[in-house]
Amino acid sequence: METPLIAEEGRGFASGLTAAFSSRRRQQSGVHQRRRSFFSRDDALTLGDNYQKAAALVDLADDGVGLPEEILNDKRFEKAAKFYFIYIRLDLLWSLNLFAIVVLNFLEKPLWCQKNGSDVCVERKYYFLGQLPYLNERQSLTYEGITLLILTIYNLFPLAYEGLHRYWENNLNKLKVRRSDDGSMGGGGRRSTETRLSALSLHLSNGLEMWTREGGHKIEVKGWEAMGEVVLLLVLVCDMLALSTLFLLFSSWLAYVIFEDTEQGESMFTSYGTTLYQMFVLFTTSNNPDVWVPAYK
Repeated sequence: METPLIAEEGRGFASGLTAAFSSRRRQQSGVHQRRRSFFSRDDALTLGDNYQKAAALVDLADDGVGLPEEILNDKRFEKAAKFYFIYIRLDLLWSLNLFAIVVLNFLEKPLWCQKNGSDVCVERKYYFLGQLPYLNERQSLTYEGITLLILTIYNLFPLAYEGLHRYWENNLNKLKVRRSDDGSMGGGGRRSTETRLSALSLHLSNGLEMWTREGGHKIEVKGWEAMGEVVLLLVLVCDMLALSTLFLLFSSWLAYVIFEDTEQGESMFTSYGTTLYQMFVLFTTSNNPDVWVPAYK
């Protein structure tokens, strides 16, 4: 009878070792089964385990978002990842701050409310929305200061995990910093504009500031890809823009003809160009009572 290669004692040891490995595999498979699945990379970064965080970081780096690929192989990766996770966890604060900046447009008192040294926004006969709870000057400056501080931290926070050199290589970061500078000068500029500019410049500065501020924060929220989509949409609706322009030209001509021999025509709608500008201000929802109140009366 041939001697077996493994004795009974050896077989018992091998069986125990095999059972241990099988138990380990079952535990690992159980961990994988208990591992939560996420539909968003941000959720995986904030709520996932180390494997899911690593997979999300690599996925984001491949798309050019989040931590750059160079940092993934850098010796300061652990420190950079720590700051990046803090940045991700504060995403709710960044979003609420951007929402607060949008809401600010509805809480600030319009510049044309101050006319001839008196506040005309409280007169319902002159301005139908005059009794809205607008912020006073101190409240508005405090509101703007807090949102500007949070926005500045949001724009400069990537310096902690990207580094100074990589941060300034990104044109989007440069645009964000420039927008923060414009916002810091916007508060004082809005307060002093009324005493320095004419009525035409006042309306233009008020409207342009709102559009540039909102445009800048749309860039913050959506990024360059969304801007490309907007450009494509504008190409698709060129016919609507052309019809709107034609309607504006015709309405301005009609208003100029109607008010030509009236008192308002001699003071407000003196020429077709002036009427065209007034109608443009009216149609862009600026809600300037200097335009529609005389016509309404």
